[in-house]
Amino acid sequence: MKIAVLSVTLKGALLGERLRQTMAMPVDLYSRARGGLPEETVPFENLSELVGTIFNQYDGLVFIMATGIVVRVVAPHVKDKRSDPAVVVMDDAGIHAISLLAGHIGGANELTEKVATAVGARPVITTATDVAHLPAPDVLAVKMELAIEPFEDLKLVNAAIVAGERVPFFLDPDLAQASKYMRIATELGVELLDMQQLQDGNSYDAAVVITDKELYLPQLHIYLRPPTLSIGVGCRKGATSNQIGNAVKEACRKIGRSQQSIAIMCSSVAKQEEIGLLATAQQLELPIQFYSNEELQEMIDVYRLDISKFVQDEIGVGNVCEAAALLGGRASSLLLPKTVYPKVTVAIAEVKFRWWESDPAMA
Repeated sequence: MKIAVLSVTLKGALLGERLRQTMAMPVDLYSRARGGLPEETVPFENLSELVGTIFNQYDGLVFIMATGIVVRVVAPHVKDKRSDPAVVVMDDAGIHAISLLAGHIGGANELTEKVATAVGARPVITTATDVAHLPAPDVLAVKMELAIEPFEDLKLVNAAIVAGERVPFFLDPDLAQASKYMRIATELGVELLDMQQLQDGNSYDAAVVITDKELYLPQLHIYLRPPTLSIGVGCRKGATSNQIGNAVKEACRKIGRSQQSIAIMCSSVAKQEEIGLLATAQQLELPIQFYSNEELQEMIDVYRLDISKFVQDEIGVGNVCEAAALLGGRASSLLLPKTVYPKVTVAIAEVKFRWWESDPAMA
């Protein structure tokens, strides 16, 4: 997590320096004060202009100034709790540290605790689940790196939790990372029940379910979606993002998996300049990997994949989507074999871990 500390007084600037020296994360200092500033502090004249410039460049912003000022300067830039940075406010005496924006998903509550500990301040956290010491689905989602679906129902589920309704958390035991999720939940004091218990709908009022599967639940619920799917895509030249996106969506539906659980898209290097394919990955906010003919051919040979003479003649290798899906998932079998849609072919494999996050070539 990289944070910026903004202050308007010399006292605040010196408090910011204490934070920089104490916190185990990168900290950049900005101050409007003059004279006696700590080294490496970046001076500024206009707070609103500075916030407009750096708002989306940091994971967290710590303002050492009055809360009212902060509300006014960040308000024009606030868009969505899924993308807004954590915003914490402190007084320049270091008495209080207030979680102001993006408490759970953005990490402001956790950052507030760290800031308060660093300078001996009192943390002020007002999110209802935290105040009541109750488990929050969005905290689990952040810690486990899961997507929330449908996101608009999160507030309803949290409200049910705070109201004391029966809201158990369920885990799909078939997930490759199930033991990891169980460990994290235990550390957070959250009990995860086996997803089979969802069948007893009379035992709960709402539910939080960790799974990549599409289910039917009549009760209020949200899913926490793990990144489990490698999507291999082959496409005709000029295939549009709409055609590719619809094919991918339908392919996921065909195997009963959520599109929110797609971890990576993969194809051939021959398709690395296809605008429709690149646009689809961008729209779905997914990494995309392109494989050479040699890499694809190795999968074809090892797993005896079917060959298309047309594709062979076009790009020099006879199978793109299945071979690419297996490569992207580091998998040995397919959840969905090659399936043909207008101008697009799709195959799906399971992803065991996010190997690309440690691959410099994907950075």
